[in-house]
Amino acid sequence: MTQPFTSDDRLSSAPLLSGQGKGAEGSVGRLSNLPDSEQPAIVHPNFDPNQTPLDPARPLRDIPEPTRRGNGQLRRLYGKSVRFTQPNEDSLSKWRLIGSEALAEHLALLDAAKLITLPDSFYHNYSEQPLLSSFEHMTLLDMADIQRAIRRYPNLDRYGFTKTETTVDDQKNKLQKTANSYDPDELLSSLYADDWQVILQPQQFEGGEGSLATDIMACSVAVHALKQCPTRKSVNQSYSAAQICEYVRSYLLSQLSIAPMQRNQYRQIRLFAGHIIVAAYHLGWDVQIRADGECYFNISSRCSLLTRYANMPDYHINGWSS
Repeated sequence: MTQPFTSDDRLSSAPLLSGQGKGAEGSVGRLSNLPDSEQPAIVHPNFDPNQTPLDPARPLRDIPEPTRRGNGQLRRLYGKSVRFTQPNEDSLSKWRLIGSEALAEHLALLDAAKLITLPDSFYHNYSEQPLLSSFEHMTLLDMADIQRAIRRYPNLDRYGFTKTETTVDDQKNKLQKTANSYDPDELLSSLYADDWQVILQPQQFEGGEGSLATDIMACSVAVHALKQCPTRKSVNQSYSAAQICEYVRSYLLSQLSIAPMQRNQYRQIRLFAGHIIVAAYHLGWDVQIRADGECYFNISSRCSLLTRYANMPDYHINGWSS
């Protein structure tokens, strides 16, 4: 199933589904030529009398999704506000990609306490690699895709590979104790925690409920990011699933500034090492499992994910302050 997250004023350029005929194609063309003030918020064949009705006998995966243009509506309301001006992607540094006022204050405190050292590359873009594409072009996985990875690795959960049952129980007990102190779902849907905290530190908001088998959005985001990273057969350094997960979290955080209308939805996506492993298996990567339970991958150190986005724990001496 394709779930386009669009933040553009134009219609999605994805190919038309088989259930839509020439009438749909013509309707899309007519809507594309409309001025911004007349563009509808949602374009869907079920609500457009000019489109050919969908075939009830079409394949299950052939399900059209509405095209969102929330950011376009905001621009019409606020005009040419600086907040909605898209900067030149070639000049964006790691800081500009994930920067926010709340995160800036947090990093300033860590810097004052000598807990963090940020190099110049964090504030300047020295990479020629383009940014990863937005969620507009993301394709959702289904539960069957995740189940295939789980059947291949029965001891895989959302936190990675577990070596013993005791480890699983200890993890669940720890999460349960954390969950008793507050309601993670309430924090995720409120303004209690900043966006960077929820996305870069999801373990603090994890209640131990749910299963990897149902983490469709998290696995889909991981696949969308990893499929844009070339693999290498011979490399000097392998990256663990936990390391790659930190980069993907920064990528997810960067999307909040691109699609502010989807902020609440993106805050609900909690990424862990297990989602990276599922994505790598789905893409046919070589999954290297070592004796310590860590999983490593051979990907190019020059890919956009590793050069344009930040792995925040790399910059911390004593870890996150709490």
